[in-house]
Amino acid sequence: MCGRFTQDVDGHDLVNLYELESPPLQAELRRRWNGAPTQDFAVCRTDPCGRRELATQRWGLIPAWSRDPKIGSRLINARSETVDSKPSFRAAFKRRRCLVPANGWFEWQHAGARKQPWWISSGGEPFSFAGLWETWDRGAGRVDSFTILTCPATASMQWLHHRQPAVIPRERYAEWLDPAGREPDLLALVQAPLPGPFDCRKVGTAVNNARNDFPELLAAI
Repeated sequence: MCGRFTQDVDGHDLVNLYELESPPLQAELRRRWNGAPTQDFAVCRTDPCGRRELATQRWGLIPAWSRDPKIGSRLINARSETVDSKPSFRAAFKRRRCLVPANGWFEWQHAGARKQPWWISSGGEPFSFAGLWETWDRGAGRVDSFTILTCPATASMQWLHHRQPAVIPRERYAEWLDPAGREPDLLALVQAPLPGPFDCRKVGTAVNNARNDFPELLAAI
């Protein structure tokens, strides 16, 4: 699964990554080195005219039909094997797919009675998780939220965890964001793990506390 990730990006990074027509306002971006569920993150989606745009959304998908937005804290990940059939995700999978920029994610390895955190990255360069998004508007105001798809871990990562986030290769961003994309092709895209290579770095236990959010968390120990 993916329960924490790093989104240390600026407007220049996102323009290059997603080939945006205009840079986002820097005030709209919040750098996160220990991003956690229910926090706000930048995602890339398509607008009604099919153009790529950035949006700020809450991590933890709230289905439009849900009566309680707290359900989002339990829907931070969607399994790629069942995303087209699960009631919480199937509508978003058909019509509201997005890309979630990231520099890496955290995973915890059991070491006796304690858990050792690791940071997994692609050399620190930004890449994109496969995501789905929804709009919920049954409360005091509209909430846009997203979930991150996961898939079986590649062979080189199974020592750490049996699942990993589904990473979309840059050359296939357009396919994932295309509202007219064929579901069988999209499922095949997210059910096969990106082989990497990934850099796995052992980091300090300060990352265990979601209130800690600073770049020094990523230092190797």
